[in-house]
Amino acid sequence: MHQKIGLAGAVIMTVGTVIGAGIFILIGPLGVSTGPGLFICYLLALVVAAGSAVCYAQVSAVFPTTAATYRYARMFYSDFIGFMMGWLRWITACYALALMGIGFADYLGPVLNVDKRLLALGIMLFFYIVNILGLKTTQLVQGLLVIVVVSGLISFSGWGLPSAELSRLSGWTEVGWGPLLQGTAAAFFAYTGLYFIAEIGDEVKNAQRNIPLAIFLSSIILGFLYLSVAMVFSTGLGWEKIKVLEPNLAQAASVLLPPQLAFLLRLSAIVAIFTPINAIYTSSSRLLFSLARDKFLPPFLAQTNRFGAPAIALSINFIFGMAVVLFDLSIIFLGALNSLVALVGMALTAGASLQLSRRFPRELARAPMVLKKRTLRFWALFTIVSTILLTVASFLEDPKIFYSLALWVGLGILYFNLHKNYLQDKPLWNKNQAN
Repeated sequence: MHQKIGLAGAVIMTVGTVIGAGIFILIGPLGVSTGPGLFICYLLALVVAAGSAVCYAQVSAVFPTTAATYRYARMFYSDFIGFMMGWLRWITACYALALMGIGFADYLGPVLNVDKRLLALGIMLFFYIVNILGLKTTQLVQGLLVIVVVSGLISFSGWGLPSAELSRLSGWTEVGWGPLLQGTAAAFFAYTGLYFIAEIGDEVKNAQRNIPLAIFLSSIILGFLYLSVAMVFSTGLGWEKIKVLEPNLAQAASVLLPPQLAFLLRLSAIVAIFTPINAIYTSSSRLLFSLARDKFLPPFLAQTNRFGAPAIALSINFIFGMAVVLFDLSIIFLGALNSLVALVGMALTAGASLQLSRRFPRELARAPMVLKKRTLRFWALFTIVSTILLTVASFLEDPKIFYSLALWVGLGILYFNLHKNYLQDKPLWNKNQAN
């Protein structure tokens, strides 16, 4: 894949990946369940995401690569763990495509009087075509969309600030730690994708320097946007009004903002909901590409077109995403399952970062960014413990998440053993791969 992006493109792609349903749609239901603790949930989720981002930044500074979560799991643990991580990441990427498509359809379906599933498939098809045209086209489209989204969030925070009453943040402990932990697990979905740029490492210029920088800059930008929005949302409306209205961010804007800015926020909400589809296609197709290059899947899936895009992998992802849309699953369920697998990947990468100095001291010494051992150890252990707590909270919130995950884990184990004992020796897996 010959097209590459620089630092600015890496930040744009990451910000556009993260901003989406997690802040525009989920903030209302979270506000109802956590009340004054809404800001705390987004703050705790940011700390967890930033901790994992530090681990990704350090490992990618040493070993920048495509499909980083999968490759690090395979490199630092085993082929089996690596494959299972890649398998689960790919499955939940198809879920995430459907989630964003359905979220977009929920916003516009009633207005346009169009079947929601048809609308979801339409937006997924649009970004499929964008990605087929290569990474440069993907970056250009993403940049235009990010401008609209960030403008809306800044207008909400800036113009809504005079309505904020900080006294409404008091009493957040009365909600109880159980709902706060569950709320943090749900709010974490708003930050998934913070390490997106590590997943396309081979397509980033000066990757060892630019990937860590892009992760840190994106964390600062997104942390500021999300925390300021959560602050204005909860302190501007108040828990009592939130419980009555159960508003999403666009509905809250109609209460707190003048009509012109409320319209801008509604526009940015629509754009933000489908913007991550662009990057999900990018990262998930590279994951499928990498699994094929490593011969876990037939090598023809690693073929690229004249734009340098893995066209067959993109087509497979579009088809599977379409199938998930047709099942019409709950948005909360899709988001929680996607977050759960992301948490597992974060914990594995945090563990990998702890092994760098012992297993690869020379490579670490040559890296452009080397964190102090104590700093890295703290953030890695913090990430591991946090992911365990949030995973447990997710299972307690909805047992169906556990059953669904167990199903895909079982199928992954079955396929891995079938491939190891039978498929990998077949001619299909041993043909020369096309460039």
